[in-house]
Amino acid sequence: MSAFLVCGVAGLELDAGERALLEELRPGGIVLFARNVADRKQLRALAAELAALPSRPYLAVDLEGGRVNRLESLIGALPAAASAAQAGLQAVRALAEAAGAACAHFGIGVDFAPVVDVARPEGWLGGEARCLGTTEHAVRGAAFAYLEGLESLGVAGCLKHYPGLGSGAVDSHRELPLLDDSAAGESRVFHALLAPGRAVMVAHALAPAIGEAACPASLSRTVVGRLRRLAGGPVIADDLEMGALSEFGTIPERAAAALGAGCDQVLVCNALEARAGVVAHVEAAGRRDPVLAARLRVSEARVAGFGRGELPKVNWDRVRGLSDRARAMVGVGS
Repeated sequence: MSAFLVCGVAGLELDAGERALLEELRPGGIVLFARNVADRKQLRALAAELAALPSRPYLAVDLEGGRVNRLESLIGALPAAASAAQAGLQAVRALAEAAGAACAHFGIGVDFAPVVDVARPEGWLGGEARCLGTTEHAVRGAAFAYLEGLESLGVAGCLKHYPGLGSGAVDSHRELPLLDDSAAGESRVFHALLAPGRAVMVAHALAPAIGEAACPASLSRTVVGRLRRLAGGPVIADDLEMGALSEFGTIPERAAAALGAGCDQVLVCNALEARAGVVAHVEAAGRRDPVLAARLRVSEARVAGFGRGELPKVNWDRVRGLSDRARAMVGVGS
């Protein structure tokens, strides 16, 4: 079983070829995108089909609110995290409850949220309205409220992007950010929120303040090793296709480096043609390196129950009602 792989799928349903590939690769998780969403009936059917694959992968989605809302075509726009935080902790919890209800309705056990990065004046991410505050204290309180709301619907959260992209001046989808000394403080916000039922996603960014100036945090044995000792849930490397990793080998080589650094799982979201190559390369590396092989076995145990708990039955009226409530509390329309 390739429990280390969390991957995307191509479209609205599995064709015979993709189903056979997923049955062979046995991924530990599958992440859904807008390309996988047409209507409620279709998404429920796809989610059920994916969850029933032999590896029983967890299903995940990026549903933060604002511009990061893969289910917007079904539930409408939701407030951005920054707007909800400005409206108060109850609004943050309402946003999370709306996200959790939508996930539970469709059988999605993991929301890749909340963003725990601190919005900094010099940072790129703060301008995206995805951050929950401009101070470590504010982000910690708001992220806790978000997690409480999400978990009240039985959905697992994922803290991102460790150790904190707040001071990064460039978009890691395109370039490799360099984090300043504030990353040390931001990392402690993540530490305070770690729990066995929560994942944490590691950024592709240089973080000299926490001991790594030579390679991205996601590939660093120093950064990931420290985090792994603290985290009770899975440690996941951000999407391997991102431009920040362009100088660090092929996608399969990046996967092996991230897993060798101590990540439990790696994301391959859009480069679907790389899925088989990632698994083949990592498995071959594990046969050559007994330390990596042992680490992969431990990681498989760490992710075994994550995101696979029984979800409550949430009817569509409740999903709509909670989405409307979240919008109303922030004063935005659908």
